[in-house]
Amino acid sequence: MDYFEAVQEGRLRVKDAIDVLEGVTGPCYPMLFLKIGAESWTPVGTEMFHKVVPGKNSTAALVICDSDGNSKAMSGWFTEDEAAGYSMTLETKGVPEFGGDVKLPI
Repeated sequence: MDYFEAVQEGRLRVKDAIDVLEGVTGPCYPMLFLKIGAESWTPVGTEMFHKVVPGKNSTAALVICDSDGNSKAMSGWFTEDEAAGYSMTLETKGVPEFGGDVKLPI
């Protein structure tokens, strides 16, 4: 797959992740279209997992990622309690928690 095809496919997968996350947390942001560390141009995976990412001052955000931890969408920042509630909502919607570290573009 060439770069353009991989990015286009990745954009579609990120859009799906944004739709799921926005349905729970409200506005969110696209992250990665391509997998980090892949030796060729590879779009992020179709799988959807979520992870609570801790922030500063008792805040946290939610990330939707693929099975390799490549982040596809990220929410805004919430209190840790709000983020935990959103995490439970995602679980009930069939988006399991990711057990590893997520890969962020920063």
